[in-house]
Amino acid sequence: MKFSATAWWFGAAALLLTASCDSARNATDDATSDAAVSTAVESTTPADVTFSRDLTQGDYRFQVQSASIDNGQQLTIRTRRGDALVTDPIRMNVKGNVTDAIMGDLNGNGNPELYVITSGSGSFGGVEAYEFVERAFRPVQAPPKLSNDLAAGYNGQDKYEIRGNRLVRTFPVAATGTASGTTTAGDAGTTATGSTRTIEYTLNKDGMLMPVNTPASTDNKR
Repeated sequence: MKFSATAWWFGAAALLLTASCDSARNATDDATSDAAVSTAVESTTPADVTFSRDLTQGDYRFQVQSASIDNGQQLTIRTRRGDALVTDPIRMNVKGNVTDAIMGDLNGNGNPELYVITSGSGSFGGVEAYEFVERAFRPVQAPPKLSNDLAAGYNGQDKYEIRGNRLVRTFPVAATGTASGTTTAGDAGTTATGSTRTIEYTLNKDGMLMPVNTPASTDNKR
């Protein structure tokens, strides 16, 4: 049987069309598979959540969550405007356990700041701070080490809050020495005094939390 050139051309075209359809279908199947994998990865985020809080600042909503992992805790921050994610979720390992999260704008530039409070070994903890700038988070440098006068009697158990344009830190003060009596959690040679110390911090232009030299950085009887 003889095939005309015209019949051969139509046959080749049909084969090419079939191959093209198969390629498109395979590409679609691959894309669907990738999407399923991405969803599966998201759904396998550690389930043992230890802290979760939603915070709002202006038009933005910040979802803060921490979960236990093998070597500590993982902090996840999702930033939304309405229901839409503004940035990809931010994930990072943190020292200690997340105990609180608060929003502020200490430098008054209109960019919200997120302060994540952690507790470490014993009663000691710290602050993980970030400023939301142009659809991304910029780390804020943690407060410097306490000066000798402010560190006198320090034994952890810090509490933080935002008051206006200040980050306010309060902790109980212990009397140092070897006096007998009830000891606080921490050094064995300390006793409770019934006083608290308050330190206020501002956020400078370099993104550093700095203590304010005011009478607020003094002891107060409880």
